[in-house]
Parts: sequence; structure tokens; C-alpha cells
Amino acid sequence: MLTVTEAAGSHLAQLLEKRDAQEGVAVRFVDDGQGITLRKDNERDGDIAFQHEGRTVLLLDAQVSKLLAEDTLDIVDAKLTLQHPTNK
Repeated sequence: MLTVTEAAGSHLAQLLEKRDAQEGVAVRFVDDGQGITLRKDNERDGDIAFQHEGRTVLLLDAQVSKLLAEDTLDIVDAKLTLQHPTNK
């Protein structure tokens, strides 16, 4: 399952706050066929939800969850970044 660091969770919460997102609205990772993009959305049945300080900040559907299963969402150089594990 995707790992979301404390810093990434905080960043997403701040982003939602700045955008005046209503309670229940979170960021969703979406596979648009060319990569993973972000959009605001509401939680749906079957979603995997990530929380930060009691608020849902990130949503993944089953397909995207599988794509990101080994990744970590973190903040690198002040930017939200998906980090893929390296083969050793």
C-alpha cells in the first residue's frame, strides 16, 4: 500500500485548506492514461482513504492503489513527490 509521510499528509491538508475545500472533499490520485494526476473529489465506495489529523486528505481507487502499492508520497524540495523503490 502507498505510504504517505507525515509531511505529505500535512501538505495535502494545507492545500485543501487553502482551496477552501469542504469537509469530505480530499485530493484524489487519478490515472489519466499518461500518468498520475491530482484532483479534488469526494470519497466513493471502495476507496482507500488517507487521513491527517482526523481529516481525509487523499483518496485512491483500487486500480491506482495497485499502481502505487510500493511507492511513498513525501515532500522533496518543497514539492509533493511520489518516490518509487529502487531495485537493488
